Amino acid sequence: MARVAALVFVVRSLERALAVYENGLGFERVEGPSDVPSLGARHVVLRGDDCTLELLEPHDERLPPGIFLRARGEGVFALGVDVSAPGQAAARLKQAFIQVRGAVGESAGPPGGRMFIAPIDAHGVLVEINAAADEPPAP
Repeated sequence: MARVAALVFVVRSLERALAVYENGLGFERVEGPSDVPSLGARHVVLRGDDCTLELLEPHDERLPPGIFLRARGEGVFALGVDVSAPGQAAARLKQAFIQVRGAVGESAGPPGGRMFIAPIDAHGVLVEINAAADEPPAP
């Protein structure tokens, strides 16, 4: 069974987004705000019962979050999914002509590596696939 583990939102203002998710809805701050130079953005990580939220405020329009904000406005930028058998998921995706990038195999996902489905193949959202934490990866 798959589980949504994380959502990444691109926002125009961290302060305004925190008013909704942290102050209004009660998500707890785990990390941030801090700069993420590789994304050209500031971010904050929040935790709920079954999911984490990462809020990205881009400041570089040349990098993916900034491009996303300019082209689409605020919204869901990425989705983290935990699956019990990452290698099998990758094989099923390949059969459906969906390209999976990154480490592919039963040990994919930390510490074995990360797998991604590009936004072009996942209806406009970057999808990160990880091994479910409750089931150890196969050797």
